[in-house]
Amino acid sequence: MGTILLIGLLIPVVYLMQLTKKKAMINLKRTLNTVIISMVSVLITTILFIVFSHIHISIWSTVISAIIVSIVWALLLSGCYYVYQVLSNNVNNK
Repeated sequence: MGTILLIGLLIPVVYLMQLTKKKAMINLKRTLNTVIISMVSVLITTILFIVFSHIHISIWSTVISAIIVSIVWALLLSGCYYVYQVLSNNVNNK
């Protein structure tokens, strides 16, 4: 079951790796895209985890915590990508 959650957390990483490959500059739009991708992927994997593991927990508290975790995760990834851009100075301004 942990692999399902790991896949959900790695989807926004793949998106940012594509931006790195294109040498695209991070901006607010791309950060919001990362947050949305992260929220959707973490919510889907969390719901799958709840359904397949048959755990009797509050679904609403789990969904709210998944949303919070996905937002923090996306902001951390975007921040790391921004630091990478600043340190490498190898970005197109498109």
